[in-house]
Amino acid sequence: MEQTSNNFLVQVVKGVFTCLIVALISVLIFAGILKISILNSGVVKAVNQFIKVLAVFLGCFFSLKEGKGLLKGLLVGSLASILISLVFALISGSLSFGLGFFIDLIFMAVLGAISGIITVNVKGK
Repeated sequence: MEQTSNNFLVQVVKGVFTCLIVALISVLIFAGILKISILNSGVVKAVNQFIKVLAVFLGCFFSLKEGKGLLKGLLVGSLASILISLVFALISGSLSFGLGFFIDLIFMAVLGAISGIITVNVKGK
């Protein structure tokens, strides 16, 4: 029983760190693109959302294995959302837990749950 719960926790932690790494690398690449081009704020917001979607999906895909995909994905999405927000708050120097943060948290949690379900079912076959 302990091995199963340990394996569960390891998968979730790997998923969160994979999300964080993918998000950081993607944001750095996008920042480089922004340096050489001029994009309006609508494009920047859309790309940021795409980066979050990509990060959560890849975090789930590369770390989750059999069973409990919904719960594992939900945890990966939620914890990744909180960690990503904290890291970028440290970088920018401002920490804000407004409505946008909670909407983002719910969005990433739902996205993580869906990604977890898909990943566990695709890898199981």
